[in-house]
Amino acid sequence: MGMKTAILGAGALGCYYGARLAEAGHEVCFIGRSVFEPLRAEGLHVESVHGDIHLPQVQVCRKAEECGPVDLVIVCWKTTCNDQLADYLPALVGNDTEVLTFQNGMGNAEAISAFVPAERVYIGLCFVCCMMDEPGKIRHLEGGDIQFAPFVSSAAGSARAREFAAMFEQARIVSTAFDHAEQIQWCKLSWNIPFNGLCVAHGGISVKKLFTLPGEDERARAIMEEVCLAAEKRGFPLPLDIVHRQMERTRIMGEFIPSSAVDYLRGRPVEYDAIWGRTLERAHAAGAEVPHWDKLAADIRARLNLA
Repeated sequence: MGMKTAILGAGALGCYYGARLAEAGHEVCFIGRSVFEPLRAEGLHVESVHGDIHLPQVQVCRKAEECGPVDLVIVCWKTTCNDQLADYLPALVGNDTEVLTFQNGMGNAEAISAFVPAERVYIGLCFVCCMMDEPGKIRHLEGGDIQFAPFVSSAAGSARAREFAAMFEQARIVSTAFDHAEQIQWCKLSWNIPFNGLCVAHGGISVKKLFTLPGEDERARAIMEEVCLAAEKRGFPLPLDIVHRQMERTRIMGEFIPSSAVDYLRGRPVEYDAIWGRTLERAHAAGAEVPHWDKLAADIRARLNLA
């Protein structure tokens, strides 16, 4: 039996990766209220481009106390739920528990380290298209790769990040380890900021629809180039071909609706601060000129009625 793992936030992302870990032999406890009854009654179903999974019986809890301390906590809920960390993490954390955040944007590891020593906090950035059509039923459309890095850079942290990558490779997830958390955060933000952002700004549309709007593909490219500039100014230059690869990858995603756009459509809070707010502050502080990104942030705030 592998590590005892708690998935905090059993949405599309948490259920997909939790299912892969369970399939690989890890003891997985899903923690989530809305999925509790469906998972108890029908198990977990994943329709995936990398092979379907059906787990007829899964361990699922409404409260963290029902699960108890585990070896690993993977935080998969939206950053807008981080004010609930105090209600969940303490019951899951033992003397040696490590925490992985699979969340978007920046500021999450800092929030988690209020409850867990910072050297036991790790970042995993997921490049995946998956959707929960209904509780307990996941549709995995594309991708799945994860990049791991320690929140606190150290030789021991880098070694542990490589161990996490190996663990997920055994669960059929392409995984890579890095030394610095901010390096991989900017890599994912290069996609999230333009595409999550533009799909929200246009009222919750799919990437397919976005590419049909005149000039929006060029706008997405310009924003992405500005994110890459900010990363370089911060000391974390991204691969030279990342803009081309991200644009081409996105063109074939079809009717995929990014998570922030789904949240907007369903009337849920959108992760503005983590994805656009804090990151834009870092870009400005680094001296990056980002006019297209500034305009996008203003458009999103107008759409969300934020001050």
